[in-house]
Amino acid sequence: MKKKTNVLLIFIALILIILGSFFALKDSDTNNKKDLINNIKSHYNKYVITSKDTKLYNNKYKSIGIVHKNKKLILDSIKINKNTKYFKIKDTDNYIKYSDVEKYKHKINIDNRYKKYIVFNENITTNKKVKLYQDNKLIYTINNSLDLPIMRKEEDGYYVEFNNELYLVKNEDIVKTYNKNNTDSKEALEVPVTVYHFIYLDGEVCGEIICHHSSQIEEEFNYLNENSFFTINTKEMEWFIDKRIRLPEKSILVTIDDGARAEKFIPFLEKYKINATLFLVTSWYEKSKFKSPYLEIASHSDNLHEGGKCPGDQGSPLKCLDKNELLKDLKTSRDKLDGTEAFCYPFYEFNDYSESVLKEAGFKSAYIGGMQKAKQGINKYRIPRITIMFDNTLEDYKKYIN
Repeated sequence: MKKKTNVLLIFIALILIILGSFFALKDSDTNNKKDLINNIKSHYNKYVITSKDTKLYNNKYKSIGIVHKNKKLILDSIKINKNTKYFKIKDTDNYIKYSDVEKYKHKINIDNRYKKYIVFNENITTNKKVKLYQDNKLIYTINNSLDLPIMRKEEDGYYVEFNNELYLVKNEDIVKTYNKNNTDSKEALEVPVTVYHFIYLDGEVCGEIICHHSSQIEEEFNYLNENSFFTINTKEMEWFIDKRIRLPEKSILVTIDDGARAEKFIPFLEKYKINATLFLVTSWYEKSKFKSPYLEIASHSDNLHEGGKCPGDQGSPLKCLDKNELLKDLKTSRDKLDGTEAFCYPFYEFNDYSESVLKEAGFKSAYIGGMQKAKQGINKYRIPRITIMFDNTLEDYKKYIN
């Protein structure tokens, strides 16, 4: 009897040991599963950045190339479980391994202005291994040939769309270009550049012909917005003149001169989502006074907006003063404006000498008057503009820009 009791006790002990091991293993498995999920979650965010050069995968999780270190990415929303190995890059068919990215704390804004351009009816075909660049930085290395429409032309290569962003493919990676009917959309062959000066609001007085009551600005900006005009910047104007991009028919460059009261334009720019360029006399006003994502700030000189310095017309200093004096002023202005490459001649006055000085100072384009539209192939240092006057009606405005 005693022997049977001992056997039973041993059997029960074995059962308890087995059950204990089972539950211990189950608890361990549960904890490991939680740890894995937490680890995956620690890498996930809407905005991430690659922590190293890592593989880029297609929708079958096959590697198609490399995403280089420090590439900022926007991810699709995902429900994470223990089987999650990849994160999907938003609005693409490509994936990145979860362990190869880290959370990025700030919002990532992708510049998609190029989507307003009209694609060229030309494609490029690349080598079987191709490198894609942004701002002279290598972003992707793709291990298969690409055949893509041209979005922008440069001397050292072509810009194309990849993963919903614009990238440069250098000439060394291009096998050929060829004609292809990518679009039937009509492009602009000339672009109006309008110029405003002083805005005044209800209860304020302005007695010059280049003053604009806020109601005039409201009416004209509303017209641009309702008719889907693409309001370009000065760099896009350069590209247009050089035929590096194709702009839609309804394109316009809106400019403002000097800086006096120019901050009062900003609420109207932001209300109607109008991009504009302020040509600022930098010794008169600080650029910080004009902060807006809709306002580009370019140079109207640092302190050369003073008449009577040179013979003829209003006597702009740019026409005859010593070159070193002019270069010093222009450098000061560019430094204050983060190296802007666009300039507007004070009083719209210029000559061959002033143009040569601007080139030496590092400017790539300059604006005058002229009351006509800018056309492709013109001198980029003599881009004409249409001055808007206080008594222009909306019908006048339509005639200027259409």
